[in-house]
Amino acid sequence: ESEPQSRTPDFSSGNPLETRNIAFFSTNCVDGTARGIVINTGDRTVMGRIASLASSLEGGQTPISREIEHFIHIITGVAVFLGLTFLILSLILGYTWLEGVIFLIGIIVANVPEGLPATVTVCLTLTA
Repeated sequence: ESEPQSRTPDFSSGNPLETRNIAFFSTNCVDGTARGIVINTGDRTVMGRIASLASSLEGGQTPISREIEHFIHIITGVAVFLGLTFLILSLILGYTWLEGVIFLIGIIVANVPEGLPATVTVCLTLTA
């Protein structure tokens, strides 16, 4: 809370999130005096339970991340196929092995979509 709140030592509720006389970690006393009793520490506090619940969530893949990963696999397959095709064609046409490998690397690098993250971000922004 950004505004100062008055507190009393009276017990107001059994639920720690609803009671008015509990000061959480990093609570500042801006006026007057305060005396407190530590009732829990670490993961046994309300904030600790919230943190442990948030950290225990499994990070499953979202549908958009699955689609992007599928797209990347397709682009990778096409790039490698085209690179190998140009390597074979360059060897058939009489180029040296080194020149063929340069063709292979050039084709694979040329097929990397550098603007993919920006494109996905713009598309998601427009659809939101």
